[in-house]
Amino acid sequence: MAVTQNLGWSQKISDVTSLTEEVDVILLDICLPGLNGIDGMTILQQRWPKARIMLLSATNNHEEINRALELGACCFLHKNSNSTLICNTVQSLLMSRLPSKSESFQTPHSPIVTQAKTLLSTRLLEVLALMAEGHSNKYIADKLSLSENTVRNHIATLMDHFEVHNRTKIIIAAQQAGYLARPE
Repeated sequence: MAVTQNLGWSQKISDVTSLTEEVDVILLDICLPGLNGIDGMTILQQRWPKARIMLLSATNNHEEINRALELGACCFLHKNSNSTLICNTVQSLLMSRLPSKSESFQTPHSPIVTQAKTLLSTRLLEVLALMAEGHSNKYIADKLSLSENTVRNHIATLMDHFEVHNRTKIIIAAQQAGYLARPE
């Protein structure tokens, strides 16, 4: 039988750690008022060392997500993720396992992040943003004072990073990963 404890915004990490029940899975937001979720994660890990921490947040800050994963969070899901995916992920964690890669990416708009990802450089982010606006390599090269060959190299790096094989798929993968806003 699974027991859940819903903690409101006004509760503090110290209130949570006073709970006496054992905890298997903790759903944690990175952006909490007062003590942020990343700092609170250490306190929660000390209180329940066997608990698996799942980040469920609206943040797209890859540095924060990577830091939390490096500190021991099992996975990250965006709050806009499909509710079925969120439930399936929690169930997987309750069964003491991480979601498999096939589960992780079955919903294309809500990938589960289970390991820290290499961050894109500022230059790659600039190229990515201009690509997303639909600009050609020549335009991007002129706009950023680069050679077209350098732009092609940056695009190849983006393809490798997102593990895709064309410009359109780069944009889709970047949107899914939170690097770019999704069209509404």
